[in-house]
Amino acid sequence: MDKDASAYCLYVMRHGIAVERGSPGVSDDDARALTAKGKKKLQQVTAGLRRLGFKPDWIVTSPLVRAEETAAIVAQSLASDAPMDSCDALRPGGTVGELQAFLSAQPKRRKVLLVGHEPDLSRLVAQWIGAGRNTNLAFRKGGCCLIQWDDTPFASDGQLVWWLTPRLLRAIAGSR
Repeated sequence: MDKDASAYCLYVMRHGIAVERGSPGVSDDDARALTAKGKKKLQQVTAGLRRLGFKPDWIVTSPLVRAEETAAIVAQSLASDAPMDSCDALRPGGTVGELQAFLSAQPKRRKVLLVGHEPDLSRLVAQWIGAGRNTNLAFRKGGCCLIQWDDTPFASDGQLVWWLTPRLLRAIAGSR
């Protein structure tokens, strides 16, 4: 899956399908949970990632419920024992500097999954691969990409290795 075992691999994933804003019983955007359909599709997406050899050694998620649930489904579906941490910098409006400092504090973790929100994830990825601010990168719910650095992450532009929609990941898994 990754080109070089010593490379720093950053997998970036948008949370799955969540209940709509303003739904009955949901007064706080932070508390919006995944729908049953969203959970099912994420399990299929994760099966596609598994077929690609996806094995993170650290999962970092936004503290919002829908992102935490997404990260938990990924970890459970992969039977992963990778530690999972919440990072406020992955909240909507978080800063790239705070996120990079959080990630850099764990230099031995070289295969990291980030779970967060749009449009922030698209902006992060565009910055990390050296694309312009007007680059149109947009994650679908449950979509994932892989960025690699040969050595030190964030010191130079990373290489976008792949960008997969949830539909493609479900097809890789053999489900639609």
